[in-house]
Amino acid sequence: MDILKQQNIKFSLIILFLIGLSACQKETAESTPTATNEPIELIAADVVHVKSGSLADKSPFTGTIQAVSQTSVQSQVSATALQVSADIGQSVSKGQVLARLNNQDNNARLAQARANLAAAKAQAQLSKSLVDRKRRLWQQGFISKLEYEQSQVEYRAQAEQIKAEQANVNIAEKASQDTVIRSPINGVITNRQIEQGQTIAAGQTLFEIVNPSKLEIKASLAVAEAYKLFVGQNVEFRLQGDTKLYPAKVTRVSPVADQASRNITFYAEPSAQAPLHIGAFVEGSIIRNNKQQASGQIIPLKSIRHIDTSPYVWVIREQKLLKIEVDVVQKQTADQLAIVSGLQNNDLVSLIDFKHDDANQTVSIKSQTAQTTTNK
Repeated sequence: MDILKQQNIKFSLIILFLIGLSACQKETAESTPTATNEPIELIAADVVHVKSGSLADKSPFTGTIQAVSQTSVQSQVSATALQVSADIGQSVSKGQVLARLNNQDNNARLAQARANLAAAKAQAQLSKSLVDRKRRLWQQGFISKLEYEQSQVEYRAQAEQIKAEQANVNIAEKASQDTVIRSPINGVITNRQIEQGQTIAAGQTLFEIVNPSKLEIKASLAVAEAYKLFVGQNVEFRLQGDTKLYPAKVTRVSPVADQASRNITFYAEPSAQAPLHIGAFVEGSIIRNNKQQASGQIIPLKSIRHIDTSPYVWVIREQKLLKIEVDVVQKQTADQLAIVSGLQNNDLVSLIDFKHDDANQTVSIKSQTAQTTTNK
């Protein structure tokens, strides 16, 4: 009997425990609100207002700033550098002496060529005197006509010899002048590859000079966009690290596409107000004046989902999150904008992507002030 009584007591305690556990679970379930009752919270930076208007037809490009006038100064002779009078960063003028090379051999060749020229002239003068003398003798009948004509041939040969010796003098003078290295343009030296006492080979680059007074943009555009390029085309660009846009105009367009990149190279003259530096990286857009520009609702390009297949956007309309299909009329990658149709003018477009189950959920948008206060 005692054993049976103990078992009944244990069974009663188990029943009471199970009843208590069930009551606790029910109380917990009733006190915990469902997630579906909570609104989706966004901040003002997560949404944009739909705008109406049109977009300019722009094609983005990248390029660099370079000098319009730049050159490499090379040696025309093999010699030793005697004097170097210019260095990197130095401003030079056209015709200024940059370096002098050893011209001892060239001076000797020039002296020899001038001596040969003088001898040829003296011989020609003598031949001319003989021609005049033999002409008189022939006219008086003292010599034959053949002898007189022979003297004329000798004189013409001497005259041609003078021309040959003069050409040798010109060559020697040119070689002597080539030992004096002069600047071909006004500009600034950006590179120097010559030192005093160094042996220089013919064709070796000695200096590189640029004229920083006039700069241009060198950029490239895909062949598919080449129809938008023409001289006088409007361009806008910004320098690396700068958000300000500056205007420019296309001045030259290459007629040949690059074999590697398949891009067309073009050059543009930037605005005088732009703070330009040679070698600076730029990014910009070719602006095409299209009289048949599309107009519609303007929204950020990144807010459109599945833009190439079935484009749609998430919008907040009457505090509800809706998935709205749109038609993309125009895309502008330069400013990351698009013209679409299918929205209402008072819609707020979400920049954040959601799941399909989030559709029709209530949306709460916190102001920037409230967000700042919360963060503090």
